Amino acid sequence: MERVTVSFTLNERAAEIRWSSGSCGNSGCKDPECCCALCAQPLGVAEDDHTHDPECEGCERCEDNVPIILFRGEGKESKQAAFHAKCFSKLLVKHGQG
Repeated sequence: MERVTVSFTLNERAAEIRWSSGSCGNSGCKDPECCCALCAQPLGVAEDDHTHDPECEGCERCEDNVPIILFRGEGKESKQAAFHAKCFSKLLVKHGQG
């Protein structure tokens, strides 16, 4: 598999990121270690969430079943931060704002 490198610059809101030791990997989990590192809301839709239409064909909540995840550190010191796509976009420096 070919390795892909993506470059981006985070804005001042990066100081708000809550880094965690990792998540359980279950969609919709409300544990703080599993929630969005910016807004603290669950990522994705829990299997037992009966308020969500099972016939849904791609709402924002469904799209966030695969969060954007940043990693920092190495080995046992590694931390991660998972985000909703909309939340992650709030962290990016927009063109011309360097």
